[in-house]
Amino acid sequence: MTHQARSGRSAGSAPLPLFSRQDWCWEWTRSYTGDSTPIESAETLLFQGPLDTGALRDTLAEIAARHEALRLHLVAKPGPDPSAVWPGQGLRPDAGPLDLVRAAPAERTAEVTRVLSQPLDLTDRMSRTTLVRTGPEEHVLVAQFHHLVFDGTSHRLFRDLLAEGYRARVAPGEDTAKRRADPAGYTDLISQEHTPEVRSAVQGRAAALAGELRAYGAADPLAGDAGAVVAAAEFGSLPVALTAERTRLLLRRSRAERVTLHTVLLAALGHAVATEYERDRLVCSVYTHGRTFASARETLGLFSTVVPVPLDTGYRSPREFLKAVHGSVQRASDRADLPLSEIASRVQDRPPGEGAYYRSAMAHLELRLSGVTGWLPEERNPVPVMPSGLALTPQDLYPEHPAPVFAGPEQALACASTLFADLEVADGALTGSLWYEKHYHDASRATRVGETFMHFIERVSAGDVL
Repeated sequence: MTHQARSGRSAGSAPLPLFSRQDWCWEWTRSYTGDSTPIESAETLLFQGPLDTGALRDTLAEIAARHEALRLHLVAKPGPDPSAVWPGQGLRPDAGPLDLVRAAPAERTAEVTRVLSQPLDLTDRMSRTTLVRTGPEEHVLVAQFHHLVFDGTSHRLFRDLLAEGYRARVAPGEDTAKRRADPAGYTDLISQEHTPEVRSAVQGRAAALAGELRAYGAADPLAGDAGAVVAAAEFGSLPVALTAERTRLLLRRSRAERVTLHTVLLAALGHAVATEYERDRLVCSVYTHGRTFASARETLGLFSTVVPVPLDTGYRSPREFLKAVHGSVQRASDRADLPLSEIASRVQDRPPGEGAYYRSAMAHLELRLSGVTGWLPEERNPVPVMPSGLALTPQDLYPEHPAPVFAGPEQALACASTLFADLEVADGALTGSLWYEKHYHDASRATRVGETFMHFIERVSAGDVL
């Protein structure tokens, strides 16, 4: 019995509504014009050695058959208008094709970039696979996914599923992978969320959270020059760089305090913004993996989501502050099933569907941290084992797209007023940047936020504030 038969979905079924984890990405997508950078991600994998293209095609078809997100499509074009309503999504009965193109070895990078630069037709599928052949034993698989159906965790899972399925077909004696559990049915999850009982409970929780966020100033952005904001945002950045030794000390201090590195960085950013802007309450936007049940860990799809975290900044000691931030993030993670638009429409007192909500629409600051899970750094871009004689190497290639332009002034302002931190732990060291929109934020003020942020981190790593 196929997974489609188990889920009861078909191409002729009524259009599906949004999954709670898709809601924020849909709002983010329509915050930009139709000519802006598509919100997509891709896997570009170089195969060197004898590749069985038939086995690869069958493996990709099996993955798509078992993981419904790869067969989803929009039932109508969304359009660039931020007031466009959700067009609904349908489920294709079959996997999409593996397109094959040929290119000279010297043109490999250019051809892969060309493929990546072709936007997905979301009314067909929200994923696409292309195999670029540049020689008898050199191929690049370009797997493109819209963010509406794919997240960061899905990348690692997709690579593992690809390697396991291919090995099982061409070298079954080498296949040592354990039997994976059946993935969760993505369309089942959507349908379950939209039963009257669940919808009523979600609306009540969203209303309660919206009231709390308003009390924390979610409708009152950081001070700045709102009149100078333009549709084509221009960002300045402040570097964040800790040595591997300083990062090691910071991780050790985090563990000693029984909090995560994410907590320490969010506390540092909250402290810096509160100090500079003289605010004792803030709202932060953070990311959660959203895989809150076991079967989701084996499922390709968009589960990660952004959640608002209300933050009190007036604690007497850094230790108390760290504990409070840690508790706030944990409580926020339990709200992964609350749609961003449901909360934002209440906070900003706008009817649902009237305009789009940028992903940090209710937040004064946003933190994104990669390369670490909990207390420990994670292996960067793990490469699965392929059959003997076939090497697989991920490629860091990116599409050529125009700079993003906001669809309306509300979306531009929501982005511009937020301060962003994009950080990662790589090769044992914490690096990244603090970002601010140049038209809205004063550069000298942003610099002071950066200095206070770094000072807090350095003092925590040294243990002299705890």
